[in-house]
Amino acid sequence: MKPLAILLLLAAPGGAADAQTDFDHGVDYEQRGEWQAALDAFSASLAAKPAEAAYLHRARALASLHLPRKAFDDLSEAIRLAPEDPEAFRARAEIDFQLGDARKTIQDATRAIDLGAATSAAYALRAAAHQKLGHPDLAVPDYTIAIRLRLDDPAPWTGRGMAYSALGKYRDAIDDFDQAIHLNPNAVSVYIEQGNDYAELHEFSEALGNFEKALRLDPVNARARMLRGGCFLALAQFDKAVGDFTAAIGLDPSNAQLYLLRGTAYASLGEHQKALADRDEAVHLNPSSPEAYIARGGSYHQLGMHEKGLADRSEAIRLNPKLELAWSARGNAYFLLGDDQKAAADLKQALQLKPDDRDAQQVLAKAEAAIAKSEAPPKPAPVPAPEKPPSVAAAPVPGKAQTLIDETAKAEIRLAPEPLPRKLPVKAPESAADHNQRGRDLINLHKYAEAIEELNQAIAAQPNLAPAWNARGFAYLLERDYPHALADFDQAIKLNPKYVNAYHNRSVARRASGDTVGASADAAKEKEILK
Repeated sequence: MKPLAILLLLAAPGGAADAQTDFDHGVDYEQRGEWQAALDAFSASLAAKPAEAAYLHRARALASLHLPRKAFDDLSEAIRLAPEDPEAFRARAEIDFQLGDARKTIQDATRAIDLGAATSAAYALRAAAHQKLGHPDLAVPDYTIAIRLRLDDPAPWTGRGMAYSALGKYRDAIDDFDQAIHLNPNAVSVYIEQGNDYAELHEFSEALGNFEKALRLDPVNARARMLRGGCFLALAQFDKAVGDFTAAIGLDPSNAQLYLLRGTAYASLGEHQKALADRDEAVHLNPSSPEAYIARGGSYHQLGMHEKGLADRSEAIRLNPKLELAWSARGNAYFLLGDDQKAAADLKQALQLKPDDRDAQQVLAKAEAAIAKSEAPPKPAPVPAPEKPPSVAAAPVPGKAQTLIDETAKAEIRLAPEPLPRKLPVKAPESAADHNQRGRDLINLHKYAEAIEELNQAIAAQPNLAPAWNARGFAYLLERDYPHALADFDQAIKLNPKYVNAYHNRSVARRASGDTVGASADAAKEKEILK
């Protein structure tokens, strides 16, 4: 035998032995969580003899040391050496997900499952990838299998709850979050997500309870503060909302959404300069947000700076020409400023984008009526008889009335532009309809006691005027006088059993007064009527 061949024959067993020794040391380090030492040992093993198992374990060490791309390369090499190993595909699916490649995650997880790694973790990972791609309907079945394979793991219960939330199945989501909390009572994020689902169902008392639990566990959680503030906003507890949004801003000062929400609370309190300051900061933090411009435009209009208000709403349209709210907001502004032609054009565009926007429909009808009236030829003045004195001219008609504000009582945690201020008539009108309108105008100016007096006169003049009862109830609601508010909403519904907004307002009042069962019933009735 030649000398070189003899040397190779003698070296081979030692190299393999060294590789196995280094591999075993790496496993020991891995079990102790000493990841750098494990990485070094597996690297030495691979230098002595490349093997699928060493690549697999080194990838685990690399992932634990926050080096996912290198881990991906090792797992790909492991798969090349052992293409039928399900564990290598499952591990690479985890790295795919860390690297943000949800589609590749699904491919590798599916391959792992097909090769025999049909574990709870594999199904949960594939479900999470489906969810990330915006397919919660595909995530739910995988999470269900993951739960069935391992009932004691809170993660799949949480994941399926999130998927149900994305599908709008809030009751199912709440049930899954209950199970996740049972398995892990200290899961702050689960309390927050469940609270958010309660808020979606307008069950604000339950939502507040969840956020309180989350904040007890994590007092500096900005999202819990933000969502609790949103509940206070929906319940018309604006001072508390401001407090929570201010605390959240202190924790997350670069979050434009927080400034928009606090601006909404300030505007609801009539503090329009503070609202403008917050909305200006939101635009500064996120200059590409059309919602921020719409909200700031509302503040400009409230403060009489109409040119700036229109400019902001025009900028919102430029940023997102398909945003119905932007066209509707500018159309409303034009209408209230007396430019009916431009108002009609914008509102028509809004309705093309969202045909069922009832507010836009109503304002457009008024704008078109005003246009038609202005274009109609004037009626010839009657010729007075010579023996009679000239007739006295009629008093001028008060300025254009603002659109009804029933829908401003909506309890969803969302941003909407405030309606514009307008001058009130000098003298109180005498008809029930005029008293009703004046009362609504005063509500919009946050003069609730005066509004109630005007609405008292409307009801006295026409006791069957359901909108007046509803408006007065809303004024009482904003004053937090829940017994009187509920009584008025009851009467409005008695007069008009299909009065959607009255059911909505009564739901808010009932929830604020602690009657969650009645509130849920009213919310369900509201949805039933709107079908």
